Amino acid sequence: MNSALDQLKRFTRVVADTGDFGTIKEYAPEDATTNPTLILKAAQMPEYKYVIDKAIAEGRQGGRNGDD
Repeated sequence: MNSALDQLKRFTRVVADTGDFGTIKEYAPEDATTNPTLILKAAQMPEYKYVIDKAIAEGRQGGRNGDD
């Protein structure tokens, strides 16, 4: 038996309304929103700390500071 999500996918377009990459991968939506509050929430999740750390390090290597 198909899940409710699988049934919905037959009749509509599924879009992820989250910044959690794990959830996006799990449900495999056709598209995702880019709501800044969702991105902020995802950026605060411990499992994505490495993404923020990498962005900060790359900014510093490019001569940027917190004011930029």
